[in-house]
Amino acid sequence: MIACVYGTGAAAFVEPVIRDLIQLAAARRLELVGVDLERLPEATTFNDVSQVYVFPLEAGVADGDELYRLLSRRFPNATVINPPAAHHLSADRVALGARLLERGVPMPETLVTDDPKEVRDFVVRYEHAVLRDLRAAGVGSSLLLVADANRTLLGEARGRRYVVEPLAEGSGRHLEHGVLSVAPPFLVQRMITRIGRRGVLTPAPVLRAFVADDHVPYWIESYRDRVERPSDFLLTTETKTPRRFLQVVSDEADKLARRALKVVGSPIGAVDLIRSDTGLVVLDVVIDGAHRMIDRSYKKLPEFRGAFDLDRYLIEMIADRLEDQ
Repeated sequence: MIACVYGTGAAAFVEPVIRDLIQLAAARRLELVGVDLERLPEATTFNDVSQVYVFPLEAGVADGDELYRLLSRRFPNATVINPPAAHHLSADRVALGARLLERGVPMPETLVTDDPKEVRDFVVRYEHAVLRDLRAAGVGSSLLLVADANRTLLGEARGRRYVVEPLAEGSGRHLEHGVLSVAPPFLVQRMITRIGRRGVLTPAPVLRAFVADDHVPYWIESYRDRVERPSDFLLTTETKTPRRFLQVVSDEADKLARRALKVVGSPIGAVDLIRSDTGLVVLDVVIDGAHRMIDRSYKKLPEFRGAFDLDRYLIEMIADRLEDQ
């Protein structure tokens, strides 16, 4: 038996995915169940579960070693397909960037600092930069930054514009009278663009590779032909950005995507790539897990078909592993 575990707070967007997985598993004569760990009676164990797949959980369960202990207690005979260590790495942007660079995976020029002056210097040097949350929090957590002639930082996200004031101390982000105060530490990346006709900057498309068992069966490209506001340069593979399916990309992209996911340590996931002036670089590695979940809204695109279904490849991967046991 296969168990997909999740927390009550994530049920609204996890349970529809589990319903699809149950149907896909049944077609392979596999039994799959969804388990809300938060609602599970304390003494319940699943001795007949051999494979566990983790979706988002409540913070108290997801943090530290508690998840390892909980899964071992509830599913004593099971292998965790997407290991908790990979969940934490994917969600921690600082740790993820450090691990990727340590293993030779290229990323955009990045600054991690507590010093507001270094942030200003970085933005001035590259003209356009992206201020990211230290933890991957989903769509809308990034700010596009530019500096005016007085080195005042201006930021925009989702059409809202602010004066951005990096602080030397404090916590979190606070907006008051149009000034967004941001406490350290800061994670700032160079924004990668393309130069279009007549020297006009245009958004660089973002490629998302869907990787399953060291194979990339398909890709999604996020693109934007027109820019109406500065933050339109911040393309994502999530909703509200035009997207299209790709089945074939360069060997360079294929190898880089598979390599990045291996570094994170999960057999299935999504890797975002963008082409800079020095070649392809990795923007993010997303896996299903305690903290994050791979966006599946692309299934609503009119050109979607079974060949583009990540959940199908997940079930096939599990089925193959069970047959090899």
